Amino acid sequence: MATHKHSGWIRPAWMTATLACSIGAVIAAAALFAPQPAQAIHDDANTPFALDGDPTDTSALLDDWDSVFALGSPPYATPRLLPTVAAGDTFVVDSQDPDVTAFTSSNKDIDQVNTWNWGTKGLSPPKDDITNAYAKAYHVAGFPANDIPGHPNVPHEHLVVYFGADRFADDGDAAMGFWFFRNDVGLGGNGKFTGTHAVGDVLIQIDYRGAGSNEIEVFKWVGTGGNAGGGKLQRLAIGTSNNPADTICTASNGAQNIPADSACITTNIVQRSSPWAYTPKGSDSVGPNTFPPRVFMEGGFDVTSLVGNVCFSDFMAETRSSHSETASLKDFALGAFDLCSINVEKICVADSQTVDPATAKFTTTHTVTITNDGFGGSLRDVEIADPLAVSGNTCEIKSLAVNPAVPGGATLNGSAVGFKFDSAGDSVEVADVLGGEISVELECVSGENPFRNSVDVKARAAVGAPQDITDTDLETTVEAGVCELALDSGLALKKWCQGDDGQAVGHPMGPNPYYGVPDSENPLELGVFLKPPNYIPQVCVDIQLSNTSSNQSMVVDTFSDSDLGNLVPAGGITLGPLNSATDSYVVSRCYTPSAPDGAVGDPIDPSTATYSDTVSATGHGKIDNATANAGPVTATCELCPPHAH
Repeated sequence: MATHKHSGWIRPAWMTATLACSIGAVIAAAALFAPQPAQAIHDDANTPFALDGDPTDTSALLDDWDSVFALGSPPYATPRLLPTVAAGDTFVVDSQDPDVTAFTSSNKDIDQVNTWNWGTKGLSPPKDDITNAYAKAYHVAGFPANDIPGHPNVPHEHLVVYFGADRFADDGDAAMGFWFFRNDVGLGGNGKFTGTHAVGDVLIQIDYRGAGSNEIEVFKWVGTGGNAGGGKLQRLAIGTSNNPADTICTASNGAQNIPADSACITTNIVQRSSPWAYTPKGSDSVGPNTFPPRVFMEGGFDVTSLVGNVCFSDFMAETRSSHSETASLKDFALGAFDLCSINVEKICVADSQTVDPATAKFTTTHTVTITNDGFGGSLRDVEIADPLAVSGNTCEIKSLAVNPAVPGGATLNGSAVGFKFDSAGDSVEVADVLGGEISVELECVSGENPFRNSVDVKARAAVGAPQDITDTDLETTVEAGVCELALDSGLALKKWCQGDDGQAVGHPMGPNPYYGVPDSENPLELGVFLKPPNYIPQVCVDIQLSNTSSNQSMVVDTFSDSDLGNLVPAGGITLGPLNSATDSYVVSRCYTPSAPDGAVGDPIDPSTATYSDTVSATGHGKIDNATANAGPVTATCELCPPHAH
């Protein structure tokens, strides 16, 4: 797995950094207590998180902020520490007076993100100063079939997000908002925010007035046609209470098929210990690392019930001048909150590589595994590209398969089978929907041994969303090495006196009338002819140079004989692989010897005269350039073999 936009190791649902129970116990509890829609958020035995106005874990079954974020000892870096434990959670440390990440100028929730202004600002009153903000996502199992129109007709999971923030002080009414953005949102160097709203962005507004009417509202960004915020927002749900000790939850909204308790919010009515570094306003006498009443707020919402299984990229807590969605914004704490993630891994299938010696091209099988490892439900329009399948390298999709062992499934694009990547920019959709894991089998042809291949993948969070959920993977040297094909290289030489033992391949002098039938037991036979009219000895030999490699051709570099000289023709010699029609090269030639072997003085006994010469060769593998040597090999031919007459 390589660098990608939405990254991070994904913890299984309900697992936290310091959960007191074992994972097995938590999973068992999840299976035992199947939550109903009306209990999706509020603190009870069916939910994964304790929404109780206290950030400290007091339950053996439920997470809380101190167990989600084991931050260690303070101090922490400021202003924007993001000690993200895993994708699906975030913790943002914000700076205090003057705050270097605060809204400046006039900004409202109904404005487009990239029109917001940020910078350093002294915040007054202190209740507007955010000190920390945090969020955590869960998959909560056990929702019944058809709990909401359009939901699966079998028991299924919902995506549930919990969030919270603490402030520097509580000076009267508390007006806060929590944004969950689908697109990337950031801070530009020009004092402007970067990014834009997407349909499905969620805004949760809360208002605590103490003994007055306390309220929670949930909005969805629609851009136009909404019922709030001048049409920019659609109000999804609202909940109220006159008791500040209540956990306030939204009522049902039958017109939009939203059940009750789809979002809840609460605060600390009494002082609570802070699990992280916190210093209250000096006038509050509760001491360090202690939350005065109503400075800590936390809530949660059922994403699936409210807006469907969408992906969020960023999270922002904000303070406002009043509860209205058109109120001026004061402070913010912004952090990454990646709920969508995709992981791609590509490996060469061991021992799958073959070679075509004629073309020096290798064929290799690679397996691409694509996994939806995020929190945000199924991904859409999953495409892959093979950026190294260029410059003579070609990869073809041979098969697609869904891994049944990974929950979530997928809808494959079967038409991708047979697609070839052979030029830069080639890509193809392999899955319309990806909830779990799929595998793609690729067959690649290249001139590399091994072909160290790569893959890029991209997907959308939802239909119409940008295709910006990405990952890439380049096979490591070790992963590619399991497919390296061991090439052999070698040359072999044979040499005979012509007419010997059935090995003769014919010679230019034609049938010799002076010799009888060759002796099958004696290799030193024939090969020396007396050429009329002067009967000068002529030594005739056959030489065979062969390739001993079964998987590559051999290029002959040198091929020479002590008496015949250079035997490489003008066009050179390339020997095909062993057992091919061109695996050998044969030379049949004669030469006039200067004297018999070992001849000293005169006369020489013809019955003992022999003539010897030696041949040798060198070459290299056509594919891997490995060198090979053959010889020297010597043939000794008799002037008067025993059966001559």
